[in-house]
Amino acid sequence: MLDTWFNRIGSTPERLLTATATRLYAAGVAPDRLTTAALGLGVLAGALFFFGQGWLAYGTVLTSGALDAVDGRVARLGAGPTLWGGVLDLTADRIVEASCLLGIAVPRPELHVPALVLAATWYVNLCVFLAVGAATEKHSEKVIHYPPGLLERGEALVFGFIVIACPPLAPATAYVYAVLEVVTATQRFRYGRRALRGQGSANRTRSF
Repeated sequence: MLDTWFNRIGSTPERLLTATATRLYAAGVAPDRLTTAALGLGVLAGALFFFGQGWLAYGTVLTSGALDAVDGRVARLGAGPTLWGGVLDLTADRIVEASCLLGIAVPRPELHVPALVLAATWYVNLCVFLAVGAATEKHSEKVIHYPPGLLERGEALVFGFIVIACPPLAPATAYVYAVLEVVTATQRFRYGRRALRGQGSANRTRSF
């Protein structure tokens, strides 16, 4: 939701990201290198969380997210996004999320169960996301169509901020986030159902 809002055409964040991508493209920086750098910083952020460097970790994961937000823009300024770039980006995002969750939760026993519940809802949401994206016939700039949903990268950053700024709220925040993951999975499942029903009707029409 926050990502969609920040990426509105003409918004200040969108203009800044586009300007940054333009400079990186002019400097000859390849989009895959940006994705790889975002991955490396995200894993580093997870390690920093583990060793109790919360604010430094948060700044690192913000930088990782910024690189992840511009790599596709850089690709579109050149030859365009590639399927491999999409696979790399999708995989890197999941590794960064897992690294940060482990870095936050492993050294804190009170977060073990909330983090496990959250990870389970991530798993289900990702399954719906991939299944719906692969099954629909829509094409987008990414390797797989992104079904709409409540939660995106921005909400994960809000979760991380609350965990660092107010540690006693971390378990409750994880449970709330898990509930929102279920809501997002439900939204995507219903979207997929509607889209596939429409495709089924269209296919039957074309068959006559």
